[in-house]
Amino acid sequence: MMKIIPQYRSSKSRITNQQENWNRINTQILEYIKSINEAKDAETLWFGMKDQGSNMSISSFNTRLKKLVGAGLIEKISLNYNKHFYRTAPNLIIL
Repeated sequence: MMKIIPQYRSSKSRITNQQENWNRINTQILEYIKSINEAKDAETLWFGMKDQGSNMSISSFNTRLKKLVGAGLIEKISLNYNKHFYRTAPNLIIL
């Protein structure tokens, strides 16, 4: 009988503090974008988050926005060359 060894194994089943913080900030971004109910460019969204007390840099915000687009949680709308607007995906439900 041959034993099959899995190719990868999770080191922890419990979420780390870093992952909790990452998820919390992503949720804040999603909730903010959903609250404005219209598509805005990344810089306008970042300024809005700053007005609410966020101390995230613009580059960190853009990185998270890109990952949220990749995950299908945020919709990216391209109008002209290098002009993009973002809004929550139409079927997104935030709990």
